[in-house]
Amino acid sequence: MLPIDLILVRHGQSEGNVANKTSRSGDNRFFTEEFRNRHSRTFRLTDNGVAEAKAAGVWLKANLPMPMDRFYVSDYIRAMETAALLDLPGALWRREFHLRERDMGLQDNLPDDERKVLYPKESQQYAQNKFLSIPAGGGESIASLCLRLKTAMLEHWARECSDKRVIAVCHGHVMRALQVEIEDLLPERFIELDESEDDKDKIRNCQIFWYTRRDPETNALAPHIVAMRSICPWDSNGDFGWRKILHKRWSSEELMTEVQKQKRNIS
Repeated sequence: MLPIDLILVRHGQSEGNVANKTSRSGDNRFFTEEFRNRHSRTFRLTDNGVAEAKAAGVWLKANLPMPMDRFYVSDYIRAMETAALLDLPGALWRREFHLRERDMGLQDNLPDDERKVLYPKESQQYAQNKFLSIPAGGGESIASLCLRLKTAMLEHWARECSDKRVIAVCHGHVMRALQVEIEDLLPERFIELDESEDDKDKIRNCQIFWYTRRDPETNALAPHIVAMRSICPWDSNGDFGWRKILHKRWSSEELMTEVQKQKRNIS
């Protein structure tokens, strides 16, 4: 069984977030030689990221019974800085390299325009299926990331923390992959969420995913995760409330309906 409560927190705005967002608008001023020679693991939080992390800590301490039982953090600097700034009582953090951000291979810390020039064919293939395709220049597909987190973290939490309340500070893609595994989502649902412009679907800096085995309405404890709440603590409209988690199962007829959506080219 997974923990009674599993709280996932994305790190605050980082130097890399700002540099990449600016690059996508056509401005590479942050990609100096010194900056490009850093691995993305070393990125610090910006001033805005520090404020976001402190806001997340305030929300967590106001809305969850403290202290938590177990504390996990990605071994990337921006995640560790966020975890420290949460200022949670009794926190003794376990640094977990398994919670590191998705490996983007040769695209790591590369300006947007250079990616497009260096990897046009690979980028076209990646666009066909963002879940299964490996990023241009190597690295991890989302499917591979899901496998890494399932075997390294979810199985660990199920084995050691089924009677505990756990918090983990990590990264956007890591949170999305954990969401895929915990909620049993299909690859096409991952793509929908990844491309959605709806705030309730986004994983913004310091977004909090609160998974629980305790029914929010009845307080009954289940043997599996039953509900999830998504919160952006620095946005006054960023609490999207609880939603029940339902695991879809498919009849043979429903499977065939999905199959027939695809044209068969060879008889």
